[in-house]
Amino acid sequence: MSILSFSFLVFVLGLLVVYYIIPSKHRWIVLLIGSIIFYYLSSKKLIVFIILSTIITYLIGLSLSKYNKKISDLKSSKLKEEKKNELKEKYKKDKKRIVILGVCFNILGIIVTKYSGFLIENINNLLGLVNIDLGFTISKILLPLGVSYYTLEAISYIVDIYRSKYEGEKNIFKVALYLWYFPKITEGPFTRFNELSKNFFEDNKLKINNIIIGLDLIIYGLFKKMVIADRAGIFVNQIFGSNMGGITVVGAMILYTIQIYAEFSGCIDIIRGVSLLFSIPLPLNFKRPFFSKSIQEFWQRWHISLGAWIKEYVFYPVSLSKMNTKVSKFSREKLKPFLAKFIMVAFPLLFVWIVNGIWHGASFKYLLYGMYYYLVMMIGLLIKPVTDWIVKKLKIQGNLLKGLQIIRTCILVIIGMTLFRASTISEFGTMLVNIFHKGNGLLNHGLVRIDFIILIISNLFILLVGILEEKNKINIEKGFTNNPIVRSIVYTILICTIIMFGIYGEGYNAADFIYGAF
Repeated sequence: MSILSFSFLVFVLGLLVVYYIIPSKHRWIVLLIGSIIFYYLSSKKLIVFIILSTIITYLIGLSLSKYNKKISDLKSSKLKEEKKNELKEKYKKDKKRIVILGVCFNILGIIVTKYSGFLIENINNLLGLVNIDLGFTISKILLPLGVSYYTLEAISYIVDIYRSKYEGEKNIFKVALYLWYFPKITEGPFTRFNELSKNFFEDNKLKINNIIIGLDLIIYGLFKKMVIADRAGIFVNQIFGSNMGGITVVGAMILYTIQIYAEFSGCIDIIRGVSLLFSIPLPLNFKRPFFSKSIQEFWQRWHISLGAWIKEYVFYPVSLSKMNTKVSKFSREKLKPFLAKFIMVAFPLLFVWIVNGIWHGASFKYLLYGMYYYLVMMIGLLIKPVTDWIVKKLKIQGNLLKGLQIIRTCILVIIGMTLFRASTISEFGTMLVNIFHKGNGLLNHGLVRIDFIILIISNLFILLVGILEEKNKINIEKGFTNNPIVRSIVYTILICTIIMFGIYGEGYNAADFIYGAF
């Protein structure tokens, strides 16, 4: 069930009516039933994977809570201090085994469903080099809806309980709602159980302001998706893999970057808007990333919830690991301060970008995608003293410096997004080479002049909104405006634009969301 379909609209409206009719303390049950229906209609028999993940996650959470309580009770115990310490160490070791079991089970689930085909193919290729043929293949990839999202959320739930941030939920259906919640199951954003549970299980009264802001986000998201992303996608689909060159390839690279931003951020706007209709706020996932002055800043503004998850559950554990402690010690003792500091950052970030790349897909291309951003960041850190010196000598400062930094970041991002979109690493390399070949122009590749005019005007509108948000003149998180007349005008313009210029109807199909496959 696509969130752009008429059936989804009917589904949400029906669920809203039931949600606000019944007493507030039981409303979470309506959300759970709705989420189960949505998931089953979208994944059918593959629902078994999220059921297994939910059961194991719930049981692991309860077990970890029991050990947390045992450790806590030791403080008031009348046992000798030596015995207390002995039991505490035993409980900690048992806790560690349990959390590893829970994390490994969830990782195994995502390997089986998402990465099994990739692993088997490459194992067969390696064995083929020594003339060994096991004859083992996989005919169909199993890809349950949102497997990459609910798996990471299950891991965060388990690890947070292990860290004693909160107790394991005793009601398995409440854990299920956290993992299954239908608006975010398709593309995120990532959430924490303790954050969402406050809104799920406490009184949620109907708030007109939530409805208004929710509608703002939904309409704005539909505008991004249907007017900009799907229109840009028509051109992009014709050029990628076509062996064209020059301005045609550059146009496709830029338009794909626009497409994926408009689509992904538009989808998140719709998701957050739908969730607000139920008085359930979801975290911000994009914060005007193309205003970034560096790649580091770009990834702090792009897919914010994924970055926060990786920082919390990959970067910090690696930074505090024994291995990184040894690397840091060696760096401080043997290297100059600047290089030592660089190594201490570079080592844990390597794991961050490996995870980021692999999470996006089962292909060496996605691993290279992660390594591309890692290398850009590391090279940037290494040459920063040189670039700072050049900037100082040339007396580049103020808005000029900021503008040049933004342009540089955008160029690097466009290259990275081209790698993300290309079917293979070879195709990506070919496209970069073809930039310097003669092109065929921008017209007559699925789009005509009026389409480019619509894209330019629409993107200028997005840019204007972004500039106003950067300057704190408006805040879409609180609605476009509090002025009912201005809001009515904005609503009317956006809705009319979607109706007149959206990519839908005879001869067109609203494209599937790119990140929906993850």
